[in-house]
Amino acid sequence: MNVIKSFFKKIYYLVNSVGAITLLLLFIKALGFIKVRIIAQLFGTSRELDIFWAAFTIPDTIFNVLVAGAINAAIIPVFTNFLHTDETKLKDIFKRLTIVYTSFFIIASIILFVFSREIGEWLINADNLHQYLGTAASVSLENVDLFSNIMRIMLVSPILLGVSSLIGAYLQAHKRFFTATLAPLLYNLGMILGSLILVKYSNLGIYGIAWSVVLASLFHLLIQIPEFLHIYKSVPESLGSKLHRLISHLWSKEIVSVFKLALPRIIGLLGEQVNVIVNTVISFTLSAGALSAYKFALSLHLFPIQIFTGAISQVVLPKLSEEYAKGKKDKFMRTFNRALRQTLFIILPIAAIILVLRLPLVRLAYGVGQFDWWATVITSWCLALLAISIVAQSAVSIILRAFYAIHETKLPLIATFVSIIVNILCGYYLTNFFSHYWDWRPILAQIASQLSYIDAQTLFQVIMSFIQDTFRWMQTRNLSDAAVGGLALGLSISFVAEMFVAGWLLQRKIRIFSWKYTYKPLLKILANTLIMTISMYYVFKLSDFNLDTTRTVSVIGVTVITSLYGLLVYVVGSKVMKVHEFESVSKKVVSVVSPLLDTLKSVIRAKRNEEKK
Repeated sequence: MNVIKSFFKKIYYLVNSVGAITLLLLFIKALGFIKVRIIAQLFGTSRELDIFWAAFTIPDTIFNVLVAGAINAAIIPVFTNFLHTDETKLKDIFKRLTIVYTSFFIIASIILFVFSREIGEWLINADNLHQYLGTAASVSLENVDLFSNIMRIMLVSPILLGVSSLIGAYLQAHKRFFTATLAPLLYNLGMILGSLILVKYSNLGIYGIAWSVVLASLFHLLIQIPEFLHIYKSVPESLGSKLHRLISHLWSKEIVSVFKLALPRIIGLLGEQVNVIVNTVISFTLSAGALSAYKFALSLHLFPIQIFTGAISQVVLPKLSEEYAKGKKDKFMRTFNRALRQTLFIILPIAAIILVLRLPLVRLAYGVGQFDWWATVITSWCLALLAISIVAQSAVSIILRAFYAIHETKLPLIATFVSIIVNILCGYYLTNFFSHYWDWRPILAQIASQLSYIDAQTLFQVIMSFIQDTFRWMQTRNLSDAAVGGLALGLSISFVAEMFVAGWLLQRKIRIFSWKYTYKPLLKILANTLIMTISMYYVFKLSDFNLDTTRTVSVIGVTVITSLYGLLVYVVGSKVMKVHEFESVSKKVVSVVSPLLDTLKSVIRAKRNEEKK
């Protein structure tokens, strides 16, 4: 028993390290991946699942904008401040915020419940949009009814998650990170259990997934309540006097200050959710299953961002804030650039692997049950175009931390608005473009052959003809399933635009980028990644030709061989080009693994000693 207690005490101590955060995030995201894989197995890329994703967008947007946006930007800092000055005030603010948020979510859920059918007609059956895009409606009235019913079920979720997130913020203010971190883990477990029980064994169909969201949200809340009750002890008071005092002073200056602090971040997240809604609307002008394929590709491409970039971003923000507060601008610049370089050093090769191995990765991730070959091809097509987004989103995440550290939350909104505009324009024009043809190699080969024997005047005509055809294709919709690739590429381009605009604004605000610390090291990493990508491509083609990739074992073999070869090339290239980040990242990996191994060895040793006694 003592051995087990000792083990968990050491694990609890290690959980605050960067490596432990990364490992815990990895485990949570692994469960999230299993959740998505089960959904893919049960429904494939069907119109029914498209409707679910569209219905899920509404409650998810409410929660992400109003709660997730306020937690890190305002609520946790305010809670932490009052914890060290006036804990009674902290409890009072917590109760008031809980009442305000819960009341708002209940009212919003009731309104959305009443108008769910109208929202469905606007979102998935918009006549004006079809008329503007030159497309025909691809959904029926039954689909709108299904959307309405599913959305009504899931409207319970933001209420539960809102309360749970406030409790989590309260726990984090008290440095009870472990319990707060368990909440998303239990959410994924709830989705997995709900999907298996309610869909696979209870035959509830797509409604089972909707009820699973509610069950998962309940798990998210319940896991935090015991720890919360343990540290939260309110002053004895009658229920009537409690309600009267809370309601009469509901909008105190502290509550107003929380919303003022959170407002810029809320607006920024609202902008990001606009992109989600726009892409959802456009997806219903495409073939059935397009939205599901796009969502599955999104889930895969977010995996490295949420794990590696998330861990580095979480750790670097307090350090940047401290250095800026102390006026150490040189250290601030070096810390920021080091975090940016380390992030891209890890993310760029992962993006290269995803780009080259998109097809086998999708097959291994989702290729079961109802997820057929068409779903595999169209999802891998989206994943390839989202590979660019992995790099851009990671860079944006680090840049935003620099803005928050210098207490600047308004300038990033400009970059967000630029991203929205770019995404909307690209969503329209690129879905049209890819709806005509998605394999451009024959066209490029034909142009190349023409260039070999034509004169200068004819060359100009060929180029102009190609440009005219391209613009015509971008303004008219055709029937190719590849059109959904326009959503993926549009999102990638929008994040690239946000990255450059946010970086430019940060440089104007505080000179932070330089040739020595930023551009030169990143160019070496980029060149190394390019060499790795080309090498991997030829190894992938060679192994793909020589192995029977209709079998899962062969697909795993191709993936492992190509990935290991690519990583070997990347490591050797880092050594040859003297990429400094290779050594620093290697040291961090050792610093993470070594304590865990030492802890495990000590537990095993103590267990053996007890057995000898």
